[in-house]
This record gives sequence, C-alpha cells and structure tokens, in this order.
Amino acid sequence: MAVKEKITLDYGAEIRKLRAEGPRSVYILWGEEDYLRDSYLAELKKLCLAEGTEAFNYHRLQGPGLDMGALRQSAEAMPFMGERTVTEIRDFDVNRPGSYDPEALKAILADVPEWATLVFVFSPGYSPDKRLAAVKAMKKAGTEIAFVSPDEAELRRWVIRRVENLGKKIDPATAGHLIWVCGGRMNGLIPEILKITTYVQGDTVRPEHIDAVAKRAPETTVFNLTDALGAGDYDRSAALLADLLADRDETPHGLIAMIGEQFRRLYAARLAADTGRGAAFITACIPELAAGSYPMRMCQRACGRFSAARLARAISICARCDYAMKDTGGEPEALLKELILRLATDTP
Repeated sequence: MAVKEKITLDYGAEIRKLRAEGPRSVYILWGEEDYLRDSYLAELKKLCLAEGTEAFNYHRLQGPGLDMGALRQSAEAMPFMGERTVTEIRDFDVNRPGSYDPEALKAILADVPEWATLVFVFSPGYSPDKRLAAVKAMKKAGTEIAFVSPDEAELRRWVIRRVENLGKKIDPATAGHLIWVCGGRMNGLIPEILKITTYVQGDTVRPEHIDAVAKRAPETTVFNLTDALGAGDYDRSAALLADLLADRDETPHGLIAMIGEQFRRLYAARLAADTGRGAAFITACIPELAAGSYPMRMCQRACGRFSAARLARAISICARCDYAMKDTGGEPEALLKELILRLATDTP
C-alpha cells in the first residue's frame, strides 16, 4: 500500500511564534480545521491593527478571481492612525493561473511594503498546488500554515474543557466517543457539544447521551455501513446508505471516496493482523490512524469481519464504481446502490 504524507500542526507553537516574532508580510492559511484557522487569523489581526483602526486599515478581497490591480492598491495603501494594514484575500483560486496574472502576483509578493500584511485564506477542501510558480512565490514571501485537526489526545482535552465550560463533566474515553461519532472538526463539534450538554439532565455526559442526540459524521456512518457489510447485514447497510444520500451536504462522488478510503483502512488493519506487524504498520499506511486512537481501535476490531482477499476486492470494486461515476455518465445514486449490493454479495 502507498504511504501517505502526514501533515501536523502545533497550534500553540504557531501562536507563540507569531507573538514573539510579530507579523510577517505574507501568510497562506489553509486546511480542514477552519476553527483554528480563523482563531489564528483573529490573533494576527489583533497584532496588526490598533484598536479602533480596523475600518481604515483592514481590507478584504474575495476570490476565486482576483484583480491584481486591486491587490496592489490594497497592499500599497498607507496605514491611517496605526502602524500596519491587513489585506485578507479569501478563496482566491491560485491553482487556476488562467483566471489571474501570475507574473503580476509574483511582482506584488516580491515588493510588499513594510507596513502591509497580505493573508491568503483558503476554505476547507482547498490546498494550494505547491508545484505552481505562483504558489512557490507565495510561500517564499511569507508563512504557510496548514490547519489540520489536532491529534486525538489534544482534541479530547479541548472537548473536556469545552464541556466543563458549559457546566458538565466528560471523561477522556467518552470524549473520544464523541469525536468518533461527530467527527474531528472543531466547528462541527461545537454545536454538538452544546446540544449534548443541554440534553444531559445530570452533571456527566455519557456515551448513551451522545448516541441519543448527536448528529453523526458521514465518516462514522460510512464505518457503520462497512461494518454492516462485514456482518452480512445488507438491510442495515442499505439503510445507512439511504441516510448518507439523504444528507444533501454529501455528494455520491464524495461518498464513494469515503467508502473506498474506509476499505483501505480496514485492509491495512487486516494485513497488520495477518502478518503480526501491529499498529505501527497501520499508521505508516494510514497516518491519520494514530496508534492507540479510538479510530485505530475501531478499525482493528472491524477488520476481523473481513478476509484480506475480500477487502482487496472491495477496494477494486469501489475504484471501478468511482471510474463509472466520472467517465460513463451513469446515474451516481444508482451506481452507489449497485456498489453496496455488489459488496454485500461478495463473500470470502
């Protein structure tokens, strides 16, 4: 199996560095964890903009197309009643050079005035293509930070603090269960924590409270779906697929990617079990499955429902379904339903 590169983030260290060294001329902020990204951006603006000067010294430009003349004008605008300016550029499609002038962008980045800070902010799901000359120029000019989710231990501590701030208690194991059920995105966890703590009558959040009211993350439902397939429960797997398709935030293309990824996780866990290589092998193949984490333990348990050969076939079946969705013009929801039927009838 191919080994993925793992991106890590020490958010506390980044904040300490920002406060110690002060703002730089250019920032590239991207990644799935928009809660941390926006917290960092707020800290940066606080350092750059004196109180009461934001109306004069803060500028915002919106992508995906970006007017290089407007960017240059904003960068060169002198601060008023303060020492610095901030220009926030949101959702600029830097990966599509045909929509802007890359040479003009590189020229602006090479000559940012000493009082200006340009902040390129990208939404979750978008990552700048590091192969592009414009992206290389952005990184050379400033600081790039990928806001990935904290590791499970740090996220559990954050959940515990947030629950305690709402007047309840939760132990680390239950916090891990909450993250498993609701997903690891902080902005997604915040409303679920509020909902759960409001639902709990006593002073302690327990797993049954989470299971009763929390909205399950699509990845968790996908895990339950593959688990049902492993147990031979086609009716439950079909019902779970219906739940996923009913969630209009998810597309069939995204769902097939998640199902295929889950089978790859199970395959790594099955190979590790069969060869005695243990959790370190699984983490090497699937970096987001940290040794000892709740998701790791769930995959190690669930992979026992499948043989390695069946998991290999499942990965191949998912790849063919993905190809059919993209290249044959088939109806995506019908292809997904056919996929689940084929996976259910593929026995060891």
